[in-house]
Amino acid sequence: MNRRDEAHTHYLLALRLFDALGNHPGQARTHQHLARMTAAQQIHQQALDHAHHSLTHYRAAGDRAGQSAALNHVGWLHAQLGAQEQALVHCRQSLALAQETGDLNGQAHTWDSLGYIHHRLGGNAEAVDCYRQAIELFRRTGDLHSEAVGLVCLGDIHSATGRHDAAHSAWSRALASADELGLPETDPQRAGLLHRLRGPQVRATPRSAQRNRP
Repeated sequence: MNRRDEAHTHYLLALRLFDALGNHPGQARTHQHLARMTAAQQIHQQALDHAHHSLTHYRAAGDRAGQSAALNHVGWLHAQLGAQEQALVHCRQSLALAQETGDLNGQAHTWDSLGYIHHRLGGNAEAVDCYRQAIELFRRTGDLHSEAVGLVCLGDIHSATGRHDAAHSAWSRALASADELGLPETDPQRAGLLHRLRGPQVRATPRSAQRNRP
């Protein structure tokens, strides 16, 4: 409903209650929600603080899947703040945990983060491999929206490195996934894809704002 001030107030009230109860899972989830909300407002340092608190409480609760998600979020936010090496460390830890627990959704989102980070570091080949891993897992888990966004990023890298046929293929697959979803909120994404497909354009950095981070 875009009433973020009210949301923030209620999250803080929830944190106080969970703290009084000594409830680590509740505090972990609430900090996770606050991290997502503040990241959506482009307040990345504050979001990172919440993500770190979320990780601390997931560790206290012994929730390995939660730790993996929090590590990925910490890594992603470091990447948004330009600290790519720190981002890489946290996301690799996240991926290891997700693989240990068999969390395919967590693995998919972390591969996606790693693709973004490697691209920012100038490792286009590594980025392409990571995005391909993410896209395959998103397809397996039925997350068509995340699959489409991953394909857009993959196509953008191919376009930026002069592989226009590969870019066209990735963007076409992304458009097919968006069409399969058929949701009104995907209209801007479809419009962007149609614009790309009308003529190859170099896009140096995959856009991060289209995806809701885990």
